[in-house]
Amino acid sequence: MKKYLIMSFLFLLVAIPVLAKGPVETQGQQSTGQQIVVSNSQSNSTNGSQGTGSQNAVTTSPTKKATVSPTGNQVKNTNEVQTQNQGEDQKLSVKTQESEQLNQAVNDSLTKVSDQVHELIETVGAKGGIGQQVKEIAQSQTKLQEEIVSDVSNLNSRGTMAKFLIGSDKKLIKSMEQNMEQNRLMIQQLEELKLQTKNTGDLKQIQETIELMTYQNTSLQNKIDKESKTNGMFGWLIALFNK
Repeated sequence: MKKYLIMSFLFLLVAIPVLAKGPVETQGQQSTGQQIVVSNSQSNSTNGSQGTGSQNAVTTSPTKKATVSPTGNQVKNTNEVQTQNQGEDQKLSVKTQESEQLNQAVNDSLTKVSDQVHELIETVGAKGGIGQQVKEIAQSQTKLQEEIVSDVSNLNSRGTMAKFLIGSDKKLIKSMEQNMEQNRLMIQQLEELKLQTKNTGDLKQIQETIELMTYQNTSLQNKIDKESKTNGMFGWLIALFNK
């Protein structure tokens, strides 16, 4: 009997620490689990705060559009176009200036020859003899000047579009050439009469008339040369009809 009591007592001594250890370990595991949960929640909260921070970091203000500067080739091409345009404008300006100078020379010759012929009639032509022959030439020259003025005026009044399409008026150019030939004949006649004139004043008047008529023919020839180069797009067709 005593033996059983002793064995029971020993069994209790052994069992009590084991039973007592079990709940402690269970509580430890539960506390450890709670720590893990807390750690995870802290990690999630940390990640959440980082995520919010990263979201704030991602939000950026609108950026400005990039400005593309021209390349070297573009700058070069632009400069070449500008230089070409300037060259064309300069050529056009030169041509316009030459045309104005030519027209001015023609108009100047018309005025001076007309005035000189009237003066020749009133001075040398009023003396009789050789003066009468000079007067007749001068009177013919007056009528010729009227025809030259008419031809030049009609040639200048031709529109730019008409010149572009069919060129200059070939009939007017031909009429001007014929008038120039009449001028040459009159110059020859005056040269012959000059040789027969002894009066110094008459010689001077005749010589001035010859020089002005020669100057007129030169300016008219320059005018004809310029106008003859303007053929127009369909000038060849007009030339066929004129043949």
